[in-house]
Amino acid sequence: MNDAKSSMILIGIGGAGSAAARGVSRAFGPGLRYVLADTDAATGAEGEPFVLLGGDRLAGRGSGGDIPMARLAAEDSRDAIDETLDGARLAVVVACLGGGTGTGATLAVARHLRERGIPSIVFATIPFEFEGAGRRQNATGIMSSIATEASSSIFLPLDRLVAGEDNMESAMKRAVDTLASGITLFWRMVERPGYIRLDPERVRRIVANAEGGRFAVATAQGPDRAAEVVDALSRSPLLAAGNTPARSILCGILAGEDLRLSEVGRVAEGVKAAFGRSANFDLATVNDEATFSGRLSVVVFLFESGIRKDDDVSGGSADAPRLRRQRRPRNPLAQGPQGRGRFNNVEPTINDSGVDLDTPTYLRQGVTLDA
Repeated sequence: MNDAKSSMILIGIGGAGSAAARGVSRAFGPGLRYVLADTDAATGAEGEPFVLLGGDRLAGRGSGGDIPMARLAAEDSRDAIDETLDGARLAVVVACLGGGTGTGATLAVARHLRERGIPSIVFATIPFEFEGAGRRQNATGIMSSIATEASSSIFLPLDRLVAGEDNMESAMKRAVDTLASGITLFWRMVERPGYIRLDPERVRRIVANAEGGRFAVATAQGPDRAAEVVDALSRSPLLAAGNTPARSILCGILAGEDLRLSEVGRVAEGVKAAFGRSANFDLATVNDEATFSGRLSVVVFLFESGIRKDDDVSGGSADAPRLRRQRRPRNPLAQGPQGRGRFNNVEPTINDSGVDLDTPTYLRQGVTLDA
């Protein structure tokens, strides 16, 4: 069910993105405000909040892998999307890139949220290597454009997300569970905090200024669970060094009533030591005795920019000004810094495959140039 009072909204885009959003809803429980959006009418189930993208254009039959068509379908449906955004001050978007709707519609939705003045954080997966160069190029070619439109973007290569899993069913379950766990804990930190609270407006400001990011979740139990969680996070491939060091760290701890003060201190100190003592650090705890008694789960978000004093993060209405932040789009799968150069202040040029032609080819394809 949706919570009309919540200022946060989860938007699942495409079939896979909608499945991930459902996973978040199941993990969070009643009260999560969310909406599913797809070009395929079959995605929406009875009683679920659902927006059919491009109903007149595609008649609910899906985009057929056509990225520009999916983008146009989302643009056609801006009024329907707006009906779900009443009072929203922060949007969490989840999608799987590489296909049609997840790739094209995510760009259009992120752009619409920016124009509405609503900060957004996009979680998007990148196809497995074995899915072929075409799907991966669709994904990597659109990433810099999504990063330009979203306030913050976290791109998750599926190969890293399921590292160590060989069974196909287990790997896909792990991918959905990891993504859902991270988003759920993020949500709980804001809306169901425990002893250490995180101001929702500060979270909104962090996301509005965060740009690119990475995240991972680790869970342990037993007398050394805090140390084990920190060790697992420090070795997580999802938190591997990016193009720039972390400027802002958001850490959430989920546990039962047996959570000890010493464990909170050990997690905080370990995370700061592993990912940057000079970064802005925010911590929140969430208490869930029913499901986490004896267990400790920690989520870490690393963002490449922090809050600046002169940032204007007004938002939440159609008349709100655009977020005042200079964006530095980059391809997170490429090496070295990436910018749009002389195209920095103009709209990206997207071809029929959804590829940003203003980004050099070697960056779009993740090629490292020899020095």
